Amino acid sequence: MRLSAGQSGAAGGDRMFLLRRDRAAAPAMRTLFPSVAQLRLELRFEGSASNIPVPQTHILHPAARAYFVFLCPYADCDGRFDLGAIVSSAVEDSLARAEGQLECTGSRVGGHSSRRLCHLRLHYVITSTDASGP
Repeated sequence: MRLSAGQSGAAGGDRMFLLRRDRAAAPAMRTLFPSVAQLRLELRFEGSASNIPVPQTHILHPAARAYFVFLCPYADCDGRFDLGAIVSSAVEDSLARAEGQLECTGSRVGGHSSRRLCHLRLHYVITSTDASGP
């Protein structure tokens, strides 16, 4: 079955609705990580396409929601990057900095309504600042 532009747009709208709903339901950072004064997430993307998304930086404070799922920045991709376990592990292990890489497992629209794997790579750097710091 071929989706019309309206239907594919609705699917994207559903993804955004679910993302917003889940973020709103997440606890505050101060609840999960009471010792963290600031959490900095630096996201840099790498891939084979000529239009690589620009880097993103997210700085979270204790009142922010502890939700660390980011949709793939390609609008036609259904993938996401879940950094929740990575952030939790870094904070619980008292690591001031964690770095790594994830690959998008979503799929993108290809020619003639076919889908192809995305394979966009996310390089992340997570830096936490302790509330008892200087």
